[in-house]
Amino acid sequence: MPKRDDAHMLAQRERILRSVIECIAQKGVDRTSISDICRRAGMSTGALYVHFANKDEIIAEALRYGSPLEDAFPARWLDIVALLSSVENQMGFDILTVVRSRLHLHAESVHPGTLHDTLRPILQNTMEIFTARLQQLSDRNEIRLRMTAEQTARSILAFLDGMFWITLATDQPLDALRPQLKEGIDCFVEPLS
Repeated sequence: MPKRDDAHMLAQRERILRSVIECIAQKGVDRTSISDICRRAGMSTGALYVHFANKDEIIAEALRYGSPLEDAFPARWLDIVALLSSVENQMGFDILTVVRSRLHLHAESVHPGTLHDTLRPILQNTMEIFTARLQQLSDRNEIRLRMTAEQTARSILAFLDGMFWITLATDQPLDALRPQLKEGIDCFVEPLS
């Protein structure tokens, strides 16, 4: 069999990751099978195993997919609020897929094991980036924190996950959530400029 070029291999890997996120959003982590992922990705099981050793490895990589990077995190408070309260499509996925897959992955990651070990440093990194940004904004007198920067970051992230969860659990439309998210975030931070 001829060797595939790097671009082809990267495209296949991307297709697998996007497929697993869609499957998890639809079925949850436990009920998503390798067959489901292959069917959605339009590839054979053998092709999938060229990229990933097992389902746990695919799921772990899906947790990392789209994790925030420090340089991609907005510098201005209003831009941060817009990002955090966005109910628009993200990374080429509709917002419902993003929210459902994230909640499923986070819920599954509370149990000790591979997913927990994968998510912990991702969350720590997200917390560090967000905490540092909040502290910078506070130091520049652009915002007033009602708690420490770390407590504020943790509280806002918990608030967002909780709001998304309760909205889905009560069959409410996600698009109606944006103003509530903005108002809720304002409870944690007071903009000064």
